Amino acid sequence: MNEEKKTPHTPIEILKEALRKEQSSYTFYNDMLQQSTVGFVSDILEELRDAEFHHMKMIEKKIAHLELG
Repeated sequence: MNEEKKTPHTPIEILKEALRKEQSSYTFYNDMLQQSTVGFVSDILEELRDAEFHHMKMIEKKIAHLELG
């Protein structure tokens, strides 16, 4: 089945796509963190993961604002 990706156009669609990307990055960094055995690499991965979490929360707030407003 060939699923065509729809390009987001509305502000909410754009933010929801951005949120999906942030969630994917969060999962990636978290998975890599679980596998890391080198301290400084773990530190970097943890920082990157936490930044993605912050981005997710920020985007979720903006989406909620747009949906309510």
